[in-house]
Amino acid sequence: MDGQIILYNGPNSPFGRKTKVTALVQEVKIEEKIIDVYKADFLDKYNPLRKIPTLTVNQLSITDSDNICFYLDSVSKKQTLFPKKNYWEIMNITSIANGLMESVLERRMETIRPENEKSNNFINKQETRIKRTINWLENNWNNYNENYLTMDQIAVGCALDYTIFRFNENWKTENKKLNKWFGEFTEKDFMKLTIPQQS
Repeated sequence: MDGQIILYNGPNSPFGRKTKVTALVQEVKIEEKIIDVYKADFLDKYNPLRKIPTLTVNQLSITDSDNICFYLDSVSKKQTLFPKKNYWEIMNITSIANGLMESVLERRMETIRPENEKSNNFINKQETRIKRTINWLENNWNNYNENYLTMDQIAVGCALDYTIFRFNENWKTENKKLNKWFGEFTEKDFMKLTIPQQS
């Protein structure tokens, strides 16, 4: 691995947090730069979508949190977060967790719009999707393996924590297995070190 690895990130992006956790777990040194994407014209050089997180390594640009996690995993000497044995199960759950993050984010962005512009129907749709997704994870996901950390665990942990951060923690009541795992998972150092700092 050659060159300085820079992660352009926001202060509380769940997608960015997922990449930071990956870097910590895989012991890959990165330099994080917190930016305001609405003012970060320079980012267009690396990512024309001007989205975070974006990773740069010398002249190489890597966009999308999953791609960034793949890259960090590939340059690490630690055991992979994407084992071949259950690769597709891991990636499917990771995608569902990503969708949960997106729904929470979209709900949040809609709620802070001016009253005359926001759509309560859209907010309700996202809240329904959030609840349905977490209930689905409760009933269909059980990769709680303490002996082998995989990307789906990181993604689900970050998604559930972001749900609490930006919405509520009501999901805990009816999703007891998930909540038990989550409580233990968030005690890990890599989760404590990446808690969002801004409301």
